[in-house]
Amino acid sequence: MLSIDNLTIKAKDTVLLNQVTFQLHENEMLGIVGESGSGKSLTCLAIGGLLPKSLSVSGRIIHTSHDGISTDWLPMSPELRKTLALKRFAFVFQEPLTALNPVQTCGHQIRENLKLLGVKGAEALSEKLKSLLQEVELTDYKRIQESYPFELSGGQRQRVMIAMALAGEPDVIIADEPTTALDANVQEGILKLLKQLCVTKGKSVILISHDLDAVAKYADRIAVFYKGQVIETGNAQTLINSPQADYTRALIQCKPNPNSRGRYLVSIDQGQAQLDTDAYNDHPSSSQTPLVSINHLSKTYASSLGKVTALKHISFDIRKGWCTALIGESGSGKSTLSKLLVQLEGSTEGEIAYHIGTGKTLSNQIQMIFQDPFAALNPKHQIETMFHEVLIKHRPELDKQARIAYSQTLLEKVGLNAEALGKYPNAFSGGQRQRICIARALAVGPQLLICDESTSALDLSVQAQILNLLKQLQIQEGLSLLLITHSMAVAAWMSDYMLVLQNGQLLEQGLTADLIKNSQSTYTQSLLSHI
Repeated sequence: MLSIDNLTIKAKDTVLLNQVTFQLHENEMLGIVGESGSGKSLTCLAIGGLLPKSLSVSGRIIHTSHDGISTDWLPMSPELRKTLALKRFAFVFQEPLTALNPVQTCGHQIRENLKLLGVKGAEALSEKLKSLLQEVELTDYKRIQESYPFELSGGQRQRVMIAMALAGEPDVIIADEPTTALDANVQEGILKLLKQLCVTKGKSVILISHDLDAVAKYADRIAVFYKGQVIETGNAQTLINSPQADYTRALIQCKPNPNSRGRYLVSIDQGQAQLDTDAYNDHPSSSQTPLVSINHLSKTYASSLGKVTALKHISFDIRKGWCTALIGESGSGKSTLSKLLVQLEGSTEGEIAYHIGTGKTLSNQIQMIFQDPFAALNPKHQIETMFHEVLIKHRPELDKQARIAYSQTLLEKVGLNAEALGKYPNAFSGGQRQRICIARALAVGPQLLICDESTSALDLSVQAQILNLLKQLQIQEGLSLLLITHSMAVAAWMSDYMLVLQNGQLLEQGLTADLIKNSQSTYTQSLLSHI
């Protein structure tokens, strides 16, 4: 269906993509994996003719239609390539809430796409819309088409995006990190749907992902990208079980799993696995002292449909020096609970007791690290300014020189050098930005860090670095961590104690090692099955 031959992309004298070559066959799902910045998305934007004009492109992009006619896309005029790409290729992006228009109903947006593709007449549009929604297993199509994106779940929004992608009967669907922000069970449904389109509808799919488990399970073949090059391709199972390239082996070793508890995760440096021989005690601190006690906590919201219960009679302790994982699917109440803990919202019932000592403010003792480090940092401010804002408020006894020295110490603690203070957030990679967010959170000397999906947007190698850092801080600084995640693999490796939420209710809780071996809930067992 698609042959990429020596595709090279340059920005002036800088080579962004270097002689990339691979094929996509009919009825095949090709998985593309690699770190952020390796060229995965750039390659697919080139296929769709979506690159900015400032970049120079050479090589060949040959599309072969179902009737056997081959066409080299690069020599075409941009206008002709764009017209043909609209019919032959379709994109499914990472965050459907961002990709969909928030002020138009989902049905209106799909109709717009159908009109653009030449479907005319109200009746024809309605029939095609109904057919598309049913094709992506949205059987409640009347409600879906009348809903705005924010009224649907993450999985439903992504299915709407896939329906839009199918509108033009494309030969190739390019899915760029389509499940990164979704929990394990919803992710499974989306990937099954994409695979089904290959098998039953004759589509070919390029699946870009940093989730090696998902790619290994659903892709037919895998292409591994590193620094703008394809360093290895092959049958998915063969490549995962017997990788030939050092980088591929290192990437596979980065994955957290219960079997690696008690040893720091492998990280990657210059394409090589950095095996950390340091072990740590994977048994939690013997301290049973609660830092925060949650008793029969409930939260109810008022909506146009009546009262909605987000949390129902939740009770647990966050113990000093422990990493407590809070795991559950989207909409289970994880983020609501974190907002209650930092008093961004008040509870409807129950109480939260803080054992943080007299004379201490809540913001001194509890800090949050968010999912998207770029959104959490002000793009107009240097890193030094952001640290000074925190220290002026919480450490007023420090003068300017002392604040600079303390900020440098914090950056060194998270593996960055003092030069970072004079730079802006856009000068750093995603992993470096997350390290800056952690250092800023540590500035006030907190006892508890709430990590709200703080590694879900990072690729495997960077995720391993951040998880290692958090584990080191827990052990060396005696920090307590509340790890909010939808990844059971991360929770199983990282946490000492685990809480499982579903539909606002606490299904079960206990020592992580015990829950992994003997979980009582079928929901917990289903999450464990995805590791």
